[in-house]
Amino acid sequence: MKKLNCLLSLILISFSTFAIQNKNDEDYAKDVKYLFEINGSEASYQQSVKAIIEHFKNQESNVPDEYWQKTETEFLNTSIDQLVKMLVPIYQKNLTHDDILAMITFYESEAGKKIANKIPIITTESMQAGMIWGETIGKKIKADIENKGYKIRLPFMP
Repeated sequence: MKKLNCLLSLILISFSTFAIQNKNDEDYAKDVKYLFEINGSEASYQQSVKAIIEHFKNQESNVPDEYWQKTETEFLNTSIDQLVKMLVPIYQKNLTHDDILAMITFYESEAGKKIANKIPIITTESMQAGMIWGETIGKKIKADIENKGYKIRLPFMP
């Protein structure tokens, strides 16, 4: 009888621990999603979705505007949640829940709100600068390869 009580106690503790961990994971994910909302990340992700759709729209001019509008709405509503689900484990591996809560406190401050409002603009402009920077490096490498007398076998697109 003692063994049965001990076994039942262990099972109960295991279920309780699992339930607490599950609740903690849900709270963590909810707080990370809220952090993304208030720190400008969600707006940046939305800008990325819009840029991807605009790219395809420009390439596929025979596709009607209604399709692109519907697709943008659909992906803005679903893809951000999918991305958050992918990012939460990365955040959990690197940041505690207290870290996330501290960041939320900061982004709810006036300075944090100002930064959050600027993040999408900074991200867009930084991506553009990064592309120019990458092209410049690529051109320099291509020129250096050619100046040293090496042949480039594949199409080299800096």
